[in-house]
Amino acid sequence: MKQEEHIIQIRQHDIHQADAAFAEFMKLTEDCFNERSSSTPTLYKNISPSELEVVTVNLLKEVSSSTPFRAEEIKLVAGHSFPDIMAETYYGVEVKSTNKDKWTSTGSSIVESTRDQFVENIYMLFGKLGGNPPQFRCRPYQDCLSNIAVTHSPRYMIDMELKDKSEQSIFEKINVPYNEFCHREDRIDVVRNYYLSQALRRNEMPWWVGKDTTKENKPIPDIRLMNSISAQERNCLKAQMFILFPQVINGNYNQAALWLCTCRYLLCLNLRDLFSAGGQWRSINGKKLETPLPAVLGHLKDVMPLVIKYLSPKSELEFCDFNRPLLNAQNRFETWFNQVKREFESKFGEEKIKLNDLHLDFKDILTNTDKYILRH
Repeated sequence: MKQEEHIIQIRQHDIHQADAAFAEFMKLTEDCFNERSSSTPTLYKNISPSELEVVTVNLLKEVSSSTPFRAEEIKLVAGHSFPDIMAETYYGVEVKSTNKDKWTSTGSSIVESTRDQFVENIYMLFGKLGGNPPQFRCRPYQDCLSNIAVTHSPRYMIDMELKDKSEQSIFEKINVPYNEFCHREDRIDVVRNYYLSQALRRNEMPWWVGKDTTKENKPIPDIRLMNSISAQERNCLKAQMFILFPQVINGNYNQAALWLCTCRYLLCLNLRDLFSAGGQWRSINGKKLETPLPAVLGHLKDVMPLVIKYLSPKSELEFCDFNRPLLNAQNRFETWFNQVKREFESKFGEEKIKLNDLHLDFKDILTNTDKYILRH
């Protein structure tokens, strides 16, 4: 590589050579930081984040003399810009540090709304200031972002030892390369869908899974108690839970309870009663049943008009997240009904649901609710 040839000229004929030059530039910068910190352990001990940005840009300019990068094209654009430092238009350095003796910290927002439009290749320069002496590492930005945490907005979690431990970055976990992810309009949805799918396997749910909680500057709603809402709202929620979580028929309320709290911001201390209160049904239209029917059938029958409403093509219910077979079903009601029927048969026995002894049809009871009167 010719010393007098600057990085823009190199990019014109070999982008890979230019990227390799930037990687070498970052390695030289890391070495220089660590050599100075080692020789003077107190040099960076109490440096503030903003001071570290200034020190970094000055050191980059100093080191650049042995690289194709020009000192006058290395600029500090910190504050509300991302990344903190720009070099030769296409390259950037994000500066982070921690006062603790560890290589982890909370990083920048995943939204990157202030990202420079031209930057293509970003490195993380991280200062572990709590060590003795402080230590520094430079790594490709995407290689040291381990997970995503949500405070007021989704932010990356930094782990500068990620590759050393042979662990996956967040982009490897979601199977979307960083250079693609950072340009997508649905970044937050991609992240929430990944964490939701992982959590559901463990009967868990991220507290921020509701879409409103992942929007910038969007306040998180207050959590209410279920017994404080109106009967109408309670019936609407019951219908939605019957649709998204047919397993409530089988007495499995775990995911429904988590959804109620994280997506509807309601805490229900007795969710089971919502589906099983009232006792068994012993007659239909005055005809005594040899085997009583479960209470949950009556609860489902009561909210069926709402169930049909929420199963309509225009419904915005979270099928994609919680009951994916309903999302693109040709006949959403039939698909859901078969799910419900399987749950009833699994829990209570097929002979109790078919109602053959009374020549009644289970589907008819649900779709023509006015025809049938259940009695205890």
